[in-house]
Amino acid sequence: MSLDTLPIQRGLRVPKIARWSAEQDITPRVYPVRGRLVYRDGSLTRVSTVNGALWRVWSLAPGRGEALLSHVHPARQRRMMRLLLCQVCGEPTAEEAAREGGHLFLAGAGPSAGMRGPITEGEPVTSPPLHLPCAWESVRHCRHLLEGYSAARVTNPVQWGAYGFLHEQVGPSDVILVDSAAQIPYGSRRLGMLLAGQAVVELHGARSVDLVAEAARAGLPGAEAGR
Repeated sequence: MSLDTLPIQRGLRVPKIARWSAEQDITPRVYPVRGRLVYRDGSLTRVSTVNGALWRVWSLAPGRGEALLSHVHPARQRRMMRLLLCQVCGEPTAEEAAREGGHLFLAGAGPSAGMRGPITEGEPVTSPPLHLPCAWESVRHCRHLLEGYSAARVTNPVQWGAYGFLHEQVGPSDVILVDSAAQIPYGSRRLGMLLAGQAVVELHGARSVDLVAEAARAGLPGAEAGR
């Protein structure tokens, strides 16, 4: 892990998944062709189509400007989900998962998250896994997680689909937005009309864990006090 090399903003390390203010949405207009969304530029369509979905296009400028901690960069999020990289430090989580009995996933469980319960078996998520030290730092400092969180170890995270803007064709060359928060599984015919922004992983072999207890066993700062 490389927590010590992450950029610092307002005294806190900036997660690798976070978007920076210098990174801009440069997604062109989309068009329908044979039941699929495309860009006018065919080469851009080819490089932006992943697992059957057309992805939004963002510039890459990590570390430039201000870190937008409540926003994720689509390309980095997709890579982290595909390779099961830690969303904070960007390093693989496989070694810790083998040692601890599963990849560690977190979900907000406070008022802004609807006071949700534990992470459940088969649940689809858009938040990549974390290493234990990175997760512990997150729940101690992330405003969203300070309200409450759920933690689970997952033995089999399955690449499930994509999340984004679902469109419908309304003319020979026009589409309309019909759902701005659609989750479409891979293999679905509707995936071709999705402008994707995040990858979705389905959590199989999930078991709830006590993050404080795990942090205490690992000797992480503040764990003995419960925070």
